[in-house]
Formats: sequence, structure tokens, C-alpha cells
Amino acid sequence: MNEREMPLFRLRVLPYFDSVHKFFVAQCLETGSVTTASDRETALEMMDELLEDEISQAIKFENLANLYSTPAPLDIHTRWIKEAKMYGTTFRPLNVKVEKVTLDEIGTVAEAELVKPA
Repeated sequence: MNEREMPLFRLRVLPYFDSVHKFFVAQCLETGSVTTASDRETALEMMDELLEDEISQAIKFENLANLYSTPAPLDIHTRWIKEAKMYGTTFRPLNVKVEKVTLDEIGTVAEAELVKPA
């Protein structure tokens, strides 16, 4: 194991271009959440915000079942693995607002791991 800090939540995100609809998509494998935008970075920023809100709500209401209730389809999982092997991954810290419990001793609460661009 490397020196990286281990967050409480590590979610995988697949960013890709939808050539049929002509927009960029970011989809979280664990939550199934999807964002779309005219450029890759905006789709990822929107995903960051969405995941931050979803994680905050899961912690606030102590309900992880809702967070993980609708994962992405299997083809998104297999595509993420294939592209992660080909291009590698990178991490984006998520700024989660914790209202109900204190997770100070954990350090980083959450991050999103995404496939690097081709």
C-alpha cells in the first residue's frame, strides 16, 4: 500500500464523450449518478458537486443504502476498468460538508477516482 491517505468514501467516475448526443458525460459507478455538459471539465465539476451533496446527505441521515442504491450498469463498470488499465486514473478530492457526525479523525472524507483522458 502506498502513502496515499485512505478516504472514507472512494467513488469511481467514468468521464466520456457521447458521440450520439454530442456532449460529455460523467457517471459514478457506485451511485449511478450522471452529469452532462458541453465540455469534460464542466461535467466533472458538476459530478463533484453532486457527489459532495449525496455523500453529505448519506452521512447526515446515516443512510448509506440510499447512496449506493442505484449503481451504474455493468457495462459502465467494465468500461471503467478497461479504460483505467489503458489510460490510468487520477483522483479528485471532494469537499463534503459533514453536519451530523464528526469525521475529523479520518482526514479526507471522500474522493472521486476517474479515468485519465486518452
